[in-house]
Amino acid sequence: MAFSPCGSAYAEENPFGPIHVAANRSQYTGRGCPVQIVYTATINFAMPHPKGLAFNYHWERSDGAKTPVQVVKPPANQRSMVVRDTWRLGAPGKHYDASVTLFVNSGNTHLNEGSPSVSVTCK
Repeated sequence: MAFSPCGSAYAEENPFGPIHVAANRSQYTGRGCPVQIVYTATINFAMPHPKGLAFNYHWERSDGAKTPVQVVKPPANQRSMVVRDTWRLGAPGKHYDASVTLFVNSGNTHLNEGSPSVSVTCK
């Protein structure tokens, strides 16, 4: 049986616009450890996004830890969504370069965006 490229299946369009991930600080040096770092991501949507759009996301940290997968169904008129991950880390005498990556998935679209690295030195 020959393969026909004219089937009824089609590739789903990417429902996302740019994704940006930032941290609330670029570095920390001091005795007040553990220190809290808040990573914030803005997920923009291509407008109009597909009716009934659902997607999932999770964060992966540079130490290998992963957050649970969150499933989201944004309203039809929502242009963007802000999500956050908070990380407390640090012990006396230790140095860390902490970063996270946000993974966003919908249908055949699989995106990821990394944060800047945060330098943490605990005295």
